[in-house]
Amino acid sequence: MSKQYTVNRAGNSVVEVGGSKFFGFAFPVGNRDEIDEKISRLRDDFSDCTHLIYAFRLGENGAEEYYTDAGEPAGTAGAPVIKILRTKNITDILVAIIRYFGGKKLGTGGLVRAYSETAKKAIENAKLITYIRMSKIRMKIPYGAVSQIAVFIDSIGGIMVRQNFEQEITLVAKVPQTKLNELKEMVADITRGKCKLEIIDGKDTL
Repeated sequence: MSKQYTVNRAGNSVVEVGGSKFFGFAFPVGNRDEIDEKISRLRDDFSDCTHLIYAFRLGENGAEEYYTDAGEPAGTAGAPVIKILRTKNITDILVAIIRYFGGKKLGTGGLVRAYSETAKKAIENAKLITYIRMSKIRMKIPYGAVSQIAVFIDSIGGIMVRQNFEQEITLVAKVPQTKLNELKEMVADITRGKCKLEIIDGKDTL
């Protein structure tokens, strides 16, 4: 089986071709809810764009995948992006591209090249890492422990998903399954056993 990859941070890109501007975004994602949230946010942030195309792959070997050309000629936008993800065997990733039409038609070949270049640059600007089985965890921690735990999660190849600041901080992250026990021990040590780590794979968060 060929090696699999994913990204553990977002990457952006900007490409201009024939007056049209293409803004690329590569995001680490773990489920459809995260994808829907990011696409919805992009629709709000770029409500005046001409096209918003995207492609994603989820799970081992991209067990679930999808792409849309979003009004561009069939096979010229989302299709070349999903091809890149398949060829490089990247999973748990969403690549979205915003286009602002510049007045000049690029033709099918020009569109494929523009969307491909934008996607490749966004992926390059994200941090490509070897894909490892991850678990999503949630924990409530005191403010004083946040930085130590965040640094440790990063050191074991984990990904911070979100933080909710209230009286305590609710932290959600993805960590390699092989590192769960190390994280539990570390968190118990610095919080003197007051913080419990909950595995929430497949559950709603926050």
